Order: sequence, then structure tokens, then C-alpha cells
Amino acid sequence: MMLNTAQYPVVATVADRLGYGLLLLLSLAVSMTYLPMMEGGQVAGMALAGLWHKLIVAVFGLSLFLSLFGEKAEITPFFKTIGVLFALFLLAWLAIGAFFPARDFGDEVRMTFIPLCAVWVGWRMKMDERRLSLLAGVFTVGVVMVGLAVVFMQGSGFSITEYFSDQKNALGPMLATAAVLCMGLVINAKGKTALPMVLLGLALSALCVLLILTIRARAALLAVAVVLSLMLFRRFKSRYTMLSLWVAILLVVAFFILLPHSMKQYVYQSLFSGFTVGDISSGRMARNYQAMSIWAQNPLFGQLVNAKEIGVVHNYPLWQLFRFGLLGALPMLLIYVFLFVKDVKELFALRTVSVMSVGFYALLIGFVVSFFEYTFPFGPGTSTVVGFIFFGVALKSSSKTENTSDVNLSMDNNNGI
Repeated sequence: MMLNTAQYPVVATVADRLGYGLLLLLSLAVSMTYLPMMEGGQVAGMALAGLWHKLIVAVFGLSLFLSLFGEKAEITPFFKTIGVLFALFLLAWLAIGAFFPARDFGDEVRMTFIPLCAVWVGWRMKMDERRLSLLAGVFTVGVVMVGLAVVFMQGSGFSITEYFSDQKNALGPMLATAAVLCMGLVINAKGKTALPMVLLGLALSALCVLLILTIRARAALLAVAVVLSLMLFRRFKSRYTMLSLWVAILLVVAFFILLPHSMKQYVYQSLFSGFTVGDISSGRMARNYQAMSIWAQNPLFGQLVNAKEIGVVHNYPLWQLFRFGLLGALPMLLIYVFLFVKDVKELFALRTVSVMSVGFYALLIGFVVSFFEYTFPFGPGTSTVVGFIFFGVALKSSSKTENTSDVNLSMDNNNGI
């Protein structure tokens, strides 16, 4: 349901400004969740983390409420499809819960519901390049501050240590998302502030990548490498597509060759230090193969009837199939596949990279990471919510562009062109 505020412009204006302010607060608050003092077994840290999560829930809930006062717009086919898929998801879990009452599915419902609400918030909020750039900047500054705190408080600064806490698996994708958002600002820098924006954006993006290397979030490193390469290729490609691709590859290789030996060693240690030869995945690939073997024994219900414990499977689609079988996992995987296909289709339909469309690239980070982690692209919500908000903004911008093109085409036809 959306509220028509056309007759109450003051209400719409207040809701818009307050909603945007809450988004700025949310983008900063979600990153602060991963500060070192908010984790561990200390009572004070746990209490602070609990209060902080309540604050995030309140801010996000109020943002969701204020989104009802956004610009008047029809519900697009995307949201109609998502609504149907999520309804099927809930019905499936109710049915499974009736047959398997010992299993708790609350986490799965919540982890899927929050990102979908974030897409709605991004789609409904009034955004322009200035607002979106500031939102990306606030999020990046917050994530970088937390990354620096983790590196210097849990490690020994910018040096490769054996292991950081498990929060690196959530912080890494956030840093990758921030690097992509900063690169979007760099690519679109123009006017009198273009040079400072390019320098600042490149510096922040490079710092995000350096922090990812330092905390050794390898899935996030792969994700940011893939997405940034795609962004640059899409931005600078010409009709000579293959030539552009090979030039880009040669530039990347030349850049790595020309890096100082100390930096090459830094990258090598980040990727391989502490791992036995042939086991860079820390045993995760072996566990994935084991999960596929066990799932094949009962593909329809998985662990629901074949409760063999092998630990966490670090691949989102496989983890859901392993735990719930094809029948149980299908509703979640339909949402997963639909979002992924929609994101990729929108990416390749873009004529160029822009600030308003950078959300399509930001969301892709979560999907790349999902092949190496078991909660992404949907959760944890604090780690993924900003990417989904930017995706919602990009969807709205894309639909406006399509509508403008349709209007222009109609006018051309009426003029006999």
C-alpha cells in the first residue's frame, strides 16, 4: 500500500527529508556494527551490540514506514513478481514447519525479508546524483573507519597476520561494496569538482581494497576484482569490444608486473599465507563435495530427513539444498535466481555506468560472494542492506529512463520520424 501525498505536499517534504536523513544514519550505523568493541564474549561489548542492533532496527523500520510517503508510482512488474515469490516462500515454510516442527525457519524468512524491504526503500525514496553521492560517501567513510579499527585493534596494522575474527566475512563484502560505489563516483565525476572527486574516490576505493587484502577476505577480494573490472570495461568499451577487453587485460597484467616486490608479496601472503599446498579453500571445497554427495542421497528433503552433520557449507545455493532439499530450498532459490537474473539483465541493458545505476554493480558483489559464503547475498542484513537500497534506487532510475525513451519514441512517431 502506498499513500497518496499529492494533496499534502508539506507531509511529503517532511517525510522525504526525514527519510533521507535516516538513510544516512543507517548507512553509517550498519558499518559500526562490526567495530571490535562490539564483538567477543565481554558483557559490555555484547550489551552495546544489542543496543546498537535495536537502533538499526528502529532506524530501518522508520525508513520503511516513511517510504510509504514517497513519490506516487505504480507497482512495477518486478515488485509484483517478488511479492508472489515471497508469498510462495512463506507458504512453503509454513507447510514444511507443519511436517518438521523441530526446525526453526525464522532466520531464513527474516534474512530474505529485510533485503527485499531495502529494495523497496531505495525504490521509493526520492534520489538524485547529489543525494546518492553523499549516501555512498557516508557509507564508505563508516566502513573504512571500521576496517581501520579492525586492522589496528585486532591485527598489527597493515601487515598480514594468520587470522582475523569471523567478522571479516561480513566486513569484507561491505568494503567491496564501498569500493564499487566509490568507483562509480569516479567514473561519473564532472564539472569543477571532477579532479578532487576522482582523486578522493580512487584513494578511498584503493584503501578499501587494501583493507580487504589485510583482513584476508578472499571472497570479497574476488568479488571486487570481478565487479570493478566489469564496471571499467562497460564504461570504456567501444565497438571494438574484443580489442577493448584485451587491452584491459594487458593493462591489469602490466600494472601487477610493475608493482613493487613488497606489494606483490603482500598480495601473495594475503591469499596464500597459512594454507597448506593445494588447500587454499581451507577445506571448504572438500566439504562442498561432501555436501553434494549427501544431498544426492535425498535430493527432495536434504537434511530434513537425512540429518548428517558436516559443518557449514560455504556456498549459498548448495547450503540451502543441503539443509532443506529441493522442495524446501526452491522458494528461496527462486528469489535468489530472479534477483540475480534481473540484476544482470539491467547491467547489460545499461548504456553506460552512472551514479544512479551503480546499485546494479553493488548488488553483484553479494552474488559473487554467495558462491563462497552461506548467507550472502541476503544476510547478514547489516552487511547487505545498503547494497540492496542502492539496487532499489538503480531500479527506479532505470524505469524512469525506459519511460522517457518510450515517450520520446511516441513523440517521434507522431511527428512522422
